[in-house]
Amino acid sequence: MNLVINFFIRFIILFIIFTIFYLLYYKKSKSDYSKLKKDDYIKIFIARYNLDMRKTEYKDVLNIIMFNNAFILAFTSSTILVIKNYILKIAVSFMILFALIVILYEISGRSLKKKESEKHV
Repeated sequence: MNLVINFFIRFIILFIIFTIFYLLYYKKSKSDYSKLKKDDYIKIFIARYNLDMRKTEYKDVLNIIMFNNAFILAFTSSTILVIKNYILKIAVSFMILFALIVILYEISGRSLKKKESEKHV
């Protein structure tokens, strides 16, 4: 039970740290959306889910990407801090990263696309 509590405490602390980092990064560059439009991961996300950026705000996309990345980094970091074996850490972190990226971005992209189609029917 103590291990689970330590995991959640680490996760929450790391999630807050990563979220603050992303907030500072996006706050600095939020004023210039043309610069953010050139970021590869934003272009890939928009193209992958065929989002119409005239209907979807960049603020929504940035917030989703920010929280997804913070969650992925915090969860993966919290998990590998528990594991002692270095080879197992690498293998587990790769599997967790891959699974979370696929799952979270798929859910986020589909929800944005659904919200986009519901908003402008």
